[in-house]
Amino acid sequence: MWLKFVWIGETKDLNLLPLEERYLKRLEHFFPCSRSFVPEIKRVRHQEKRAFRREALLLEDKISPTSYLLALDEIGREYSSPDFSRLLEELLNQGKAGITFVTGGSSGLPEQIKNGANLKWSLSSLTLPHELARVILLEQVYRAVTIVNRVPYHK
Repeated sequence: MWLKFVWIGETKDLNLLPLEERYLKRLEHFFPCSRSFVPEIKRVRHQEKRAFRREALLLEDKISPTSYLLALDEIGREYSSPDFSRLLEELLNQGKAGITFVTGGSSGLPEQIKNGANLKWSLSSLTLPHELARVILLEQVYRAVTIVNRVPYHK
């Protein structure tokens, strides 16, 4: 199984980049991982739908049709860390080729991406900055992987 993280917009906060790198490197001990970005389309008044459509097309090019698509969404399902690890283990046992985690930019994700996702996941009922949400996503995926593999990390 492989893990792919696709994000709208590159991370600009230089304090968060090392954290992203740290968790990606840790995850690579268990699975092949990749991270890619699509540009965040500038929002022009009364043309927000157009910007979302363009972002959706760019995202679709990065999403493998054989992967399990997990989209971060503020109204998605919330999981505890142990529950998310059980979901990950189920996907492993089902023989999924890979999991693609897709995260929106400052305006969120296009509806067609969310609607096409196998699962919509909310990291928290709190509103999080999208760049911080990426770090939390990576950490929680790493935590789930360590739980599944019975590696000491989860407390």
